[in-house]
Amino acid sequence: MRGIGRLGLTMVQILIIINVAVFLIDAISPVGFNVRVGDRFVEGYNPRGKNLVIEEEFRSPTEVQGARPMRGVRAQRIFDTDLRQVVGERHSTTMRPLEALGHFSTGKAFHELQVWRFVTFQFLHSHGFLLHLVFNMIGLYFFGPIVERFLGSRRLFLAYYLACGIAGAALYLLLNLIGAAIPDAGYLLLVNDIYTPLVGASAGVFGVLMAAAFIAGRETMLVFFVIPMRIDVGVYGFVALATWNLIFGGANAGGDAAHLGGAIAGFFLIRRPQLLIDFFDDFLFSGPAKRGRKGRPSFRSRHPSGKGRKGGERGPKSKEIDAVLDKVQRSGMQSLTDREREILRRASGDD
Repeated sequence: MRGIGRLGLTMVQILIIINVAVFLIDAISPVGFNVRVGDRFVEGYNPRGKNLVIEEEFRSPTEVQGARPMRGVRAQRIFDTDLRQVVGERHSTTMRPLEALGHFSTGKAFHELQVWRFVTFQFLHSHGFLLHLVFNMIGLYFFGPIVERFLGSRRLFLAYYLACGIAGAALYLLLNLIGAAIPDAGYLLLVNDIYTPLVGASAGVFGVLMAAAFIAGRETMLVFFVIPMRIDVGVYGFVALATWNLIFGGANAGGDAAHLGGAIAGFFLIRRPQLLIDFFDDFLFSGPAKRGRKGRPSFRSRHPSGKGRKGGERGPKSKEIDAVLDKVQRSGMQSLTDREREILRRASGDD
């Protein structure tokens, strides 16, 4: 965080730069990673416990069980050796290197325990739909600074943003697991294959939108740069549309599950930002040795004696920190004075 501080950039600006850079790097990288994105079976067929063989030859996918194959997907036929007939297709697609290594899917993150994907998918965007990146970065650019100023710390804002993105992936995973186990359970479940990829910053951005609705809900924004609307009305409208599309299984129901997960986390966390103070220690750097990691002590114990800062500057005392945290818990971040915000900023190590 001190290194970022020397650049003179806000965390919102850093996140936009990273997202655009990752998109451009992947765009000029060679395409060559074959990634499984789903199995489709004929209606009424249950593949569990069956002897299945996947043919080696690739072909164009067909609509099996009404599925709509993604652009660029190839198919291999699946044979049941006992029935001696084709029972479905295995779909796969060729991805760019960063997308292949970082996209989220229930199969990759849950069954194969590639848990880093809860974070990495948030910095990837679809190369077949440039507006996916554009809309997310516009939302982050206009609403992110409101939230970052409110939280008063780059570190807290980054924790908030990542936590909302992680919550979006978690809800996607949960609904996908239930939908895969009980495909006829009804609405709100994702019945797509557990290897269907999820990418994008939308979950984190939806969390930022929910925070902006809480902080500055009565202010006016221009929806699509044309329609004036109160921020809270517009944001809750976007969330309602995402929920509607998820319930009734629209074309981007998986993405909307992530949007809704990010929005729910944002609604909760912006009212309890003190829960994010030890986010990087307790979550991203969890483990028995986390307290011994240099540069990552807990928030409450940072600079307890006021030593170790440049020029002999004394850091806030533990009692002062506790008093500020108690006030945040009682009344929210908006109740803090400028001095209390400075205590919080210094104690979090966000120089």
